[in-house]
Amino acid sequence: MITELPPTPRTVEELAAHVGGMVIGDKDRQITRCNGLTSAGTADISFLSNHKYAAHLNTTRAGCVVVGKDTVYMQRNDGWEPALIQTEDPYYSFRQILVLLHGFRAHPQIGISPLAVVAKSARIGERVNIHPFAVIGENVEIGDNTNIYPHVAIMADVRIGRDCIMYPSSVVYDQCVLGDRVILQAGAVVGCDGYGFATHQGIHNKIPQIGNVVLGDDVEVGSNTVIERAAMESTLIRAGTKLGNSVVIGHNCRIGEHNLLVSQVGIAGSASTGHHVVLAGQVGVAGHLHIGDMVRAAAQSGIAQDIAPNKDIGGTPSMDLKHARRVYMHFMQLPDLVKRLREVESELADLKNKSQP
Repeated sequence: MITELPPTPRTVEELAAHVGGMVIGDKDRQITRCNGLTSAGTADISFLSNHKYAAHLNTTRAGCVVVGKDTVYMQRNDGWEPALIQTEDPYYSFRQILVLLHGFRAHPQIGISPLAVVAKSARIGERVNIHPFAVIGENVEIGDNTNIYPHVAIMADVRIGRDCIMYPSSVVYDQCVLGDRVILQAGAVVGCDGYGFATHQGIHNKIPQIGNVVLGDDVEVGSNTVIERAAMESTLIRAGTKLGNSVVIGHNCRIGEHNLLVSQVGIAGSASTGHHVVLAGQVGVAGHLHIGDMVRAAAQSGIAQDIAPNKDIGGTPSMDLKHARRVYMHFMQLPDLVKRLREVESELADLKNKSQP
């Protein structure tokens, strides 16, 4: 069950031991909470994983900073010396410390509210919390320790695993399946009809969408994200994948394990991805194509063809990221290039005129 740990002061040495790090500086300093580098106080711990912000290490008032093993500490002139914890992966280490000091959001243990509507045929596990005005349909199955917040709608024949969290106004359509530890942020929609129409004599005729959506274990779905049910079979989001806010997954898509799909990504129907694919904000993916394992697409990329594994891509249409950067550098210089071209054309015309008898 997800619980929230009370903030308990820890020494720098204790925190370093928790993440397997090495202390530089005052190992006995007491730390009570986590904070950003620019906002932290002397009892706070922060982190530095992006060297773009390295200058803040010389001005932060943090009591301790988690850094990479390649970070070089510079002597400061203001009299304050934050302790450092050096680790292989400072971002992940800080995450571990954040969990230790603050824990996760605590969920009220209210049981099943009398103001919720729960079908008699629903099978509800142990220690499940169902808040007021949630609606649980016929033959729904809900695993232990799951939390369902107000105005959640779960339609008939849905199966939901253990330790799931469904925030207010999220919706799961009929016959969909959610694994363990799935999180639906507020307003998420799982299993709405896919965008399927047969146009005949100028009329768009709706095609019944008779499939479902299957979410693997540890999938998180952002606010106002929509996952369409399959026309037939299943739209599949495999284990560990995280969808940002306002993402749209078309019907019959198959999204691989541990993908990161950032806000406003749109994937058209029947597309698929391999494992550990990263699509940055506003990436668009055409239908019926495959994106290979470990592909990373820069923001606003337009993917219109299959992408081989282990590629970094960008641009519209998408291309190798290094090539895309050169293309867009030239694109930004187009007005000057056009001006120079016209000057050259004018000079050539003058030379041609002078050469004529």
